[in-house]
Amino acid sequence: MARLPSSVSPLPALVFGAILLASPDDYQATREALVGEINTARRSAGVEPLRLSAALSALAQEQAARAAAGHPASHKPAEEDANLLRKQGYETRFLSEVEARAEGSVDEVVRAWLADTGGTALDLTRPDPREIGIGVSFESETPLYVLIFALSWEDFFRERTAALSNLEPMRAAMLARVNRERTERGLAPLRRHPRLDDAAQAHADDMFRRRYYSHDTPEGKTAMDRIQAMGYRAKYAGENIARGQYSVDEVMDGWMESKTHRDHILSPVFDDVGFGLAYGKNPGGYEILWVQNFGRPKGRERL
Repeated sequence: MARLPSSVSPLPALVFGAILLASPDDYQATREALVGEINTARRSAGVEPLRLSAALSALAQEQAARAAAGHPASHKPAEEDANLLRKQGYETRFLSEVEARAEGSVDEVVRAWLADTGGTALDLTRPDPREIGIGVSFESETPLYVLIFALSWEDFFRERTAALSNLEPMRAAMLARVNRERTERGLAPLRRHPRLDDAAQAHADDMFRRRYYSHDTPEGKTAMDRIQAMGYRAKYAGENIARGQYSVDEVMDGWMESKTHRDHILSPVFDDVGFGLAYGKNPGGYEILWVQNFGRPKGRERL
């Protein structure tokens, strides 16, 4: 915990208005000033600035009040915080809690934390979180602060899927990777077929919407059924599906490490390929689903 000498002047009244019997809202100016100083340090360290979260601050303020009243923190504060936040609809991918003390003005407090060899400095500048909540208590000789750092699933998922918002670049990148794997092994490249793109996309969307994960639909429709329903007169058909990967290379690496999926990608039987992707939040949580459809037409097939 960072401590400054008692000779340091108290926090200015402009920043810390009421000290005793204050409601959480009375500390909002303090929180905003602290976040400003913390973000200055984060920018210097080359990491993303933090947003001040009302939900995290409400929890941090409650923790600060409990600590000031002499109730020790749980030995698993982050886990308990995550459970409490989940009940309020805030789903955390990463969460940590720090209790720190320091005297002085806002910039002095943050400088003290940054100089703390006990780990507070690492928490202030770690790259994982995107939001912070701050609780404040002046009910002891040295001011007490509770800092809660979090990365929500919403932020995490949005950042990881940002490059996938346009399907065309994804499909072009996947075709390039598929054909690289094939040509390196002396196989003819595949061509993208719009009806296979449509079939793959429809299956990805259907799995996402109806929350299942299978090559067969709940009604028993197979990849061959779906491809032909899109107007592709398939003599042979194949399909790869995957979920949870956040990039073309990540999902392709997984497929190439699986014999069944690799056999589809490298099959000399297929001429055409199509790709689908669906992602977002459904009642089951955040999900990302990938589909590859492979085909060889009956006779001559026109694009």
